[in-house]
Amino acid sequence: MVGNETARLNRPLPRLTPREWTLWLSLGLVIQASMWVWGDLHQEGPEQAIRYAARYSGRFSFLAFLTSVTLLTLWAGDPKKWKRAFIASLFFAWVHLLHFGYLATNLAWNAIEPVVFKAIGGALAYLTLLVHPRVLMKRGWLHGFHAWYVYFVGLVMALTFLARIKGEFPGAPASPVHGCGIVAVVLALGMFTRKRFFHP
Repeated sequence: MVGNETARLNRPLPRLTPREWTLWLSLGLVIQASMWVWGDLHQEGPEQAIRYAARYSGRFSFLAFLTSVTLLTLWAGDPKKWKRAFIASLFFAWVHLLHFGYLATNLAWNAIEPVVFKAIGGALAYLTLLVHPRVLMKRGWLHGFHAWYVYFVGLVMALTFLARIKGEFPGAPASPVHGCGIVAVVLALGMFTRKRFFHP
């Protein structure tokens, strides 16, 4: 039964074809690259353009994270739904890695000093999300790393929105989007928790 899925996968998994790999990675690249193009066209100077690109590429990758959590929750050990969960995790890891390029460049070009403990937490979140697609290939629904991925990355996302609400990001005024983001994280984590621990 789906609910009794073990921690280790013991069956062959459907593989992504080269065409599928190319499609999803290219889609992520085009979308995130468009953030810089749009910023460069509508902002004054490269410093503001990269700030724009970092902000909106992060919002897009947040939507990718919510999609990943949703499809991971719906997977729940069902072999027929595994591939969607894997693609969503892979796509999120890719677009958030591209977002990191904008983020690092924004810090450099706008002379922003990163807060050490936030940087450590962010680095751990990046490591988690980059490893997660690989874990999906090896471990089943009940493996604890999936829960770590959902809760820790979700927590970092929520704290990032909270920091923006509190005005801790230079050049990034508070927006209703940030409050909506926190609500979305809570709902996504609640959905995962209900499926994972109470209705497997």
